[in-house]
Amino acid sequence: MASYPALTEMGITNPQDIERYSLQTNNNVDVLRIVYKRKKGELLHSSKKFRFGRAQKMVVTDAGQNKTAVVHEISPFVIKVTDELRSLVKTKLSREEQMTIVKVELQRLEEETNTRIAYIQSLVAKCE
Repeated sequence: MASYPALTEMGITNPQDIERYSLQTNNNVDVLRIVYKRKKGELLHSSKKFRFGRAQKMVVTDAGQNKTAVVHEISPFVIKVTDELRSLVKTKLSREEQMTIVKVELQRLEEETNTRIAYIQSLVAKCE
């Protein structure tokens, strides 16, 4: 079995159970979501999120006027983890598999959005 030191460091003990992953950036924080292969009725989590802060770095934008800007860089650890995940998952999925994943993610987003809208509407109702 292949060795995955970065995933092991994150506490992932069974990398062979990983089905897919996604990496998104939100407010200078990288959010890695790992989805596991699970059978129906299993009590283990089907996904887990990890958050990694981005490092701030000052860079010169105009040397003539000494203007600088703050740049947020991805963590080298996140790069190692995504390299391991890429080799583990083998992202060559068929078009049908990709569409299924997109549909599931869209449904999940709709459910989260509807829950959030209902919560905000309940707050508005309390204020009236």
